[in-house]
Amino acid sequence: MTEGIKILLVDDEKDFLKSLTKRLKRRKQYVKTAESGPEALAQMENESFDVVICDVKMPGMDGIEVLQEIKRRFPDTEVIMLTGHATIASGLEGVRFGAFDYLMKPTDIEIIMAKLEAAYENKTKRDLKIRDAEFERDRGLIIEEILLKDVINRDVPYIYADSSLADAVRAFKKKPDAPVAEKIFVINDSGELLGKVRRRHILEAVVPIFQKEKIIAGDDLTWKEFLNKGPGPAGTIPIGEIMNREVKSLGADSHILEAVKFMIDNNLAVLPVVEGRKLLGRVRMYNLLLVINDIMAEAL
Repeated sequence: MTEGIKILLVDDEKDFLKSLTKRLKRRKQYVKTAESGPEALAQMENESFDVVICDVKMPGMDGIEVLQEIKRRFPDTEVIMLTGHATIASGLEGVRFGAFDYLMKPTDIEIIMAKLEAAYENKTKRDLKIRDAEFERDRGLIIEEILLKDVINRDVPYIYADSSLADAVRAFKKKPDAPVAEKIFVINDSGELLGKVRRRHILEAVVPIFQKEKIIAGDDLTWKEFLNKGPGPAGTIPIGEIMNREVKSLGADSHILEAVKFMIDNNLAVLPVVEGRKLLGRVRMYNLLLVINDIMAEAL
């Protein structure tokens, strides 16, 4: 777990601010709070933050307006939006204006931490400016001797293409002491990488069916509601029918410097590693940057 992320919480609900601040500080995070958009922006003028968590619904200046102003004045700060309902519309609106991601209220602290760490990694990636760095020849040679197979994490979340949406929802549910999965890779019986699926892909598939059957109104749907309503026709849809087949990967013999540049060019925080077409594991941008940074520090 990354410690010391500088976080600004923005919400007009005092009890929520107090509770979340307490939980984040227990995990050794640096937290400040603001009860309105103008108060948040004033704080950001005097202090820099890595990540802002901002509620969408606030009186006066709402969360989308705050997001737009942050991206205009403090573009390097990542913003995670909070919404009372996990709706597709609210998520897309935030992303359209530059939000890194969005969370449903209330949510599990481990999911919050996973989102915070992903946002912080994305900010760190930009700050280190790997794309524009010119490594000296000896340092570059040392870095390029390290291959992805030397740093691969083989604990990769995956699901088979013929598994159902209900199976995928259960796969997303966190196991004890395991990181929260933001996406799951899809494979066939031979272990070949076929695609990937995110939570939003599942929501986009089941919401129209639930609307047609008048199980829900609008586009509000939570994971708990999905599982409680039983599999039904929505739950039995195979993952292979809704997965995103445009999944980028690199071979296990690729150099880590090549991988970092590839991930920057394709805006990837996590990269699947393959041998041929078989999925072997994954690497995270943040971990690769740490390896490169340590090597450069030793060479100084």
